[in-house]
Amino acid sequence: MTQAAKKKTSMTKRVVSIVLFVLSAVLIVTSIAGFVIRGMDSTAARLNEMRTSAVVHVASGGLVDGIAAEANAAKLKELRALPDFRSMGMDAVKALCAEAEAAARAEAEALYSDVSGVDTDALVGKIDALESALTEYNELSAAQKATYAELYTSVYESVADWTDFVGENDDDALFAALTGLVPGLGEAENAIYKDSFVKLARDLAAVELEKENAELYEQLFSAVTAAVADWSSLSELTDDEALWAKLVELTPELNGQDAVREQLLTDVKAQIAAAASGEVTTEAEAETEEAATETATETVVDYGYFVESEAVAASGAVADAAFDDLWSELVKVIPDLDGLDKKTKNSIQETMMTVVSSGSLDFSTRYDIYAAQKADSVLSGGTAFQIKLAANAGMYLIAGIALLLFALVYTFWKLLTRKLGVPRTIITLFFIYLCLAAEIYNISVSLMLGNVLVRVGMYGILALAMLPGIQCGIGLNMGMTLGCIAGLLSVVISLQYDMTGASALIFSCVLGALIAIPLGWAYSLLLNRTKGDEMTISTYVGFSFVSLMCIGWMLLPFNNTKIIWLLRGRGLRVTHSLLGSFAHLLDNFLAFKIFGVEVPTGLLLFFLLCCFLMWLFSRSKAGIAMSAAGSNPRFAEASGINVDRMRTLGTVLSTMIAAIGIVVYSQAFGYAQLYTAPRQLGFIAASAILIGGATVSKAKVSHVIIGVFLFEGVLALGQQIANAAVAGGGLSEVMRIMISNGIILYALTQSGGASRD
Repeated sequence: MTQAAKKKTSMTKRVVSIVLFVLSAVLIVTSIAGFVIRGMDSTAARLNEMRTSAVVHVASGGLVDGIAAEANAAKLKELRALPDFRSMGMDAVKALCAEAEAAARAEAEALYSDVSGVDTDALVGKIDALESALTEYNELSAAQKATYAELYTSVYESVADWTDFVGENDDDALFAALTGLVPGLGEAENAIYKDSFVKLARDLAAVELEKENAELYEQLFSAVTAAVADWSSLSELTDDEALWAKLVELTPELNGQDAVREQLLTDVKAQIAAAASGEVTTEAEAETEEAATETATETVVDYGYFVESEAVAASGAVADAAFDDLWSELVKVIPDLDGLDKKTKNSIQETMMTVVSSGSLDFSTRYDIYAAQKADSVLSGGTAFQIKLAANAGMYLIAGIALLLFALVYTFWKLLTRKLGVPRTIITLFFIYLCLAAEIYNISVSLMLGNVLVRVGMYGILALAMLPGIQCGIGLNMGMTLGCIAGLLSVVISLQYDMTGASALIFSCVLGALIAIPLGWAYSLLLNRTKGDEMTISTYVGFSFVSLMCIGWMLLPFNNTKIIWLLRGRGLRVTHSLLGSFAHLLDNFLAFKIFGVEVPTGLLLFFLLCCFLMWLFSRSKAGIAMSAAGSNPRFAEASGINVDRMRTLGTVLSTMIAAIGIVVYSQAFGYAQLYTAPRQLGFIAASAILIGGATVSKAKVSHVIIGVFLFEGVLALGQQIANAAVAGGGLSEVMRIMISNGIILYALTQSGGASRD
């Protein structure tokens, strides 16, 4: 490029930067003006005028809807009285009713929609009283629901097996058992929940029992279908006892399964009848269950069991009385409201409560709610512009900040990418934009940041498992799934012996790490024989071992009925709940809330402790030797370092950390997933550490911490925003795949494929 061309390009970039900065400044100044307008007394008065107008519009709109509905019903009644009604056809009847409804609506709107001349002065005091009563009720109700939600979550996550309560008919004994698990239930102020949680326990026990019976029946029927070669051979057994005896003879698993006898006999007879009539029946096909691809979710609180306290109920009664007073005043303004039926009045009340109770919400939300009821018609000229500017001040601020960030990145692109690298620069900017977009879609950023912190703790140790592999020279250890399977095996063993609490968590971590040692050692021998192709070999080994363990999970000799398939008493299930064992143990330890962000203190402390220990190891004699062997094998050998031994050390350490990581992941998730579930964890961990600034040949603990936060932050926020922006959602998984694979491909292109030998 010539000097003139470079100068022209530089000038163009400078002009574009100036334009971007000016536009961002204009938007930010506009937003500041909007926020200033929000604080003016005149603005508050105008917003209250909109509130009053919105209330009147809700009432008049409800009246119009009621008149239109009555016209529709009257027309239908009229048509039904006609002799030829049945021959008219449904479409014709609907068309005539709709025509009558439309005509009545148009006439009613002409009478009641224009409320500009209505004297609303007498309504203001009544609306203020209703708003005050609703605010008090909502605050009391929200506080009580928060207490209920906390109790519900504690109870739900403390009960290991709801079927333990099957057959427990004594309410006091059942509640005492629940109180033993969650002592907070026994406090005096929570006495109102006794019946609720007793009913909850019985309902969930019934659901779990029904689920287990259905699962057992499917397996038993499948076994019978496989055992019967010819259904017609059973046609002579018309007596139920004889038929059942024959089925038990063919399928010994049926012995003692009287609970499913009637249903099984019914279905078997249907198969026999089908065979006798010559219908073709297909042989039973073996069904396999794929591992679930779930994302971590919190316990969903069922408020169907919630009961209001006397204080909340009394506050609600005050709010209802305040509405009745307001309604009486509205009837004076619009007399025809007095003739509305109860259903229409209840509908108006529900909408009006929403409008009035919005007084405690932010300015922008209040404006939108009032404007939706055509209340902005009371504003005119400059006042309307000012109020709308104030309502959109937040949007202008977000747009201004977004444009300012873009201008900064555009202006200092080379500096940023030189300091942070392209992936980290892009992902950081993307994460900030997602936070801004969350505000636009009214998604709680504080709530999402709490979710991000949980995900950091969940995936952090798995990403840390990549660090020793990179430092020792094997690169991105996609074979870390060997360690994940070792950790899952230890978790299943803890479930086999019904271990709970901290002892179960510690046992799983320690045992998983011990099991991972021989696996990592054998795996390292293979990698030492295939130097230069570690990425390919590790991916192949990881995927192959996951597939091999799909057979292993079915053959391992576990016998706890809570974790095995009920039929034949062997083979582990796909998903195992850790609720009642050690689910969320670290998450809840010393957890606190700050600025609306839930901080899982124990989970983050455990992750940071692992990072600190890895940092200490990296500075030890063995750690320095391992890093030297990974960065420059020939120099390391010349210095007397056994490179293969250091590669083995790094591989074993990586596998052990992965085993601990999957245990921590499972406790935060609340479930342990077997079979094909661990297959993609290596790609997620690799993407996270690469986003943090690592390469396939160099990595630090800081890369893990930064990378996990950015990667999980983008995914957590991206999922919510994708679901809000696109009908049906579903873009979060696409985003994860694109980001993961894209970052890995970028890292590989930057490595240049150079060998370390």
